[in-house]
Amino acid sequence: MTSSSTIVVLLLKYIVIIQLLLLPIITTTNALKVAVFGGSGFIGRRVCRDLVVAGCDVLCISRSPPPTTTYSVKNFQWVQYNYNNTSTDDMLLINNTIDAAISCVGNVRPSQKWKGLWGLGFDDDQLRYDNGDVNEQICHLTKKAGAKRFVYVSVSYEVAKMVEGPIVGYMDGKRNTEHVACQLFGNDNTIVVGPSLVYGGKRFPTIGKFYRALVESPPAQAYVRGNDWLRKKVSMSMQEDWVEKTIFSSPVDVNVVSRVLSAGAMGLITRDMMFGHPRRQGFYDTKGQPVTYDDVIYADGTAEIERVNQLVTFPFIKTSDNIISNSNDNKDGPPLEGALIGTRPYLYPFPVIAIFSYLFWAVATQQFVQISG
Repeated sequence: MTSSSTIVVLLLKYIVIIQLLLLPIITTTNALKVAVFGGSGFIGRRVCRDLVVAGCDVLCISRSPPPTTTYSVKNFQWVQYNYNNTSTDDMLLINNTIDAAISCVGNVRPSQKWKGLWGLGFDDDQLRYDNGDVNEQICHLTKKAGAKRFVYVSVSYEVAKMVEGPIVGYMDGKRNTEHVACQLFGNDNTIVVGPSLVYGGKRFPTIGKFYRALVESPPAQAYVRGNDWLRKKVSMSMQEDWVEKTIFSSPVDVNVVSRVLSAGAMGLITRDMMFGHPRRQGFYDTKGQPVTYDDVIYADGTAEIERVNQLVTFPFIKTSDNIISNSNDNKDGPPLEGALIGTRPYLYPFPVIAIFSYLFWAVATQQFVQISG
């Protein structure tokens, strides 16, 4: 009887050892495969890093060629992708069956051409294409490739309200993308992360921390609450000042945003984490007609994003320092991680302001008055 028990125990030990030996193979075989569109960008590179560290098979898709310093791991692949190249589409669909997709693709840069009197303006058609048409194509492409979840980088409610009129093409593109994603993946499998300002890495890290401390300081909060009280009690208008709300909203660290995006793709974010509240609405088009956003799983603003980040238990399978350092160095990238690319039009109004200031000064000081002798 004793010998039989010993044999059984030995067999169980061998089974356990075999299972442990096979575990890396099973883990690798069943690893989640995630496509990251815009994976070479400020947020996208860190999303790729987090997914690689979590043991996912990562497909980094970018218009740019791969840099000289990239992830030296087997579960990372870089694809230079042209959205107008159907042969690339076919290659992606045939060779890569994915479980989830993340889109960090977007553009809110002003038009490079001089517009109107002040020079600064936005090309709404181009913004609809960059933020809407391109991402809608990504939705259809990833759905055909087998994706079950779609995660999208948008903006916070305050930012959306601020720019819904001045930069209508930008918000039209964002809203249209969310709608297409909901149609293809469903509301509970479409996760939208909406930060306001994002800082970190080499993109103004010190200024970002200082700015956050400033807007969260008691004097700043008292100023905002005081203005809210005046609007409600004194002013006849109940309109919110969304520019003020955006200026005094807390920025968020890029690493927190990337972790939440990665967690969404891995199925770690559920609607219950948002307390089951329906999405805030109250949006209008340029004609004053109400528009409705789909009720997706939406992490709205810094506080919500950081709260979700705290709730998520994020797996760490690979902890190589080399993986993380390569993501942060960005030696081949532009200065400040591209923060100043395309921002020259913001300087266009200054010559006009200078001219008007001179004219005002000249009139005020009677420089144009001629005194006859």
